[in-house]
Amino acid sequence: MEACNKMFSSLWKVSVRNLHHNMKPKNYPKVNSEDVVLNPPRYGYRKQREPLLSQSVTDTLLPSEVIRQKYIEAGKPAPIKFLPKSDIIARKNLIQLHERIELGLPHFKVGGKKVYFPKQRICLLRPNAKQTPYQAKFLVPKNMNRLDLRDYLWHVYGLRALNVTVQLLHSRWQRGQHDLGRYRGPQLKKMTIDMAEPFVWPEVPKKIVEQQQEQREVQFALAQPKTGSDEKKVSDLYDGLYKGNPLPNAFVPANFRRTGAGELGQYKKQVAGKPDRDLVSKYLGL
Repeated sequence: MEACNKMFSSLWKVSVRNLHHNMKPKNYPKVNSEDVVLNPPRYGYRKQREPLLSQSVTDTLLPSEVIRQKYIEAGKPAPIKFLPKSDIIARKNLIQLHERIELGLPHFKVGGKKVYFPKQRICLLRPNAKQTPYQAKFLVPKNMNRLDLRDYLWHVYGLRALNVTVQLLHSRWQRGQHDLGRYRGPQLKKMTIDMAEPFVWPEVPKKIVEQQQEQREVQFALAQPKTGSDEKKVSDLYDGLYKGNPLPNAFVPANFRRTGAGELGQYKKQVAGKPDRDLVSKYLGL
C-alpha cells in the first residue's frame, strides 16, 4: 500500500510539474493605488547610532589633543589615529613660526652652502583659475629644488615661501619649420608657493592690448602671400607709408631700346679702351 502511495505521489508531481497557475482578475487582491510605494526609500532600517566624540570637536586647528582628552574623560579608549602626540609638535612649530614672522626672521633653517645661478632663469608666471591670491607660480631650472627656491626668494626679495609644491611637465613633441620631422621639446619645471600676504596681478592697460592687436594684424598682413591681381598691389599698412619693395617698370619701347643699346655699346668700348690709352699717353709723355 505504501509503495502504491509513493508511486501515485510521484506520478502526480510529474503530471502537475509543467502546469502554471493563472489567477483570474476577479480573484486579484483589493489594493488602493495611493497606498502602493513603487520606490521605497532606503533608510529607516539601519540602527541609529550616536555621533562619535571625534565629530564634536570642530572649533580648533589641531583637534587631536582635544579629542584624546574627551575620550579619556568619557572612559573610552581613544582611536589609534589620535594617539600620537603630533599636535603638540605642530602647535610648537606654529607658535615659533608666528614669533619669527613678527621679528622679521627667516621661518626656516638657512643653508650654509652658497649656490649661484649665473645663467639660470626664474620667471614669475601669471596665475591660472586654480590659484588663489595667496599663491604664486614660478618657472625654474630643473636642477633647482624647493629648498633653493625658498632660500632664493627670502634673500633676494624678502618673500616668505610657506609651502612649495613642484610640478615637472613632460616634454612635448614639436615639428621643425622646414621639414616634417618631430623632436622632443625642453622639459619645464614649475613651483608653486604659498604666501602669507596676497598678491594680485595688475590689469594690463587697454592701450597696450590695442597696440599688440594692431601689431599682430600688421605682421599677419605682411606675411600673407600675394597672388593673382594682388601681387603688385600697393599695401595700405601704416597709413600708406609702407610701400613695400618697389618693382621696376619692365616696359621699354623698341625705339628707345635700339638707341640705348647703341649708346651702351659705345660706353662699354670707351671704358674697356681707357687703360690702353692711359698706358700709351704715359709712354709718349702726353
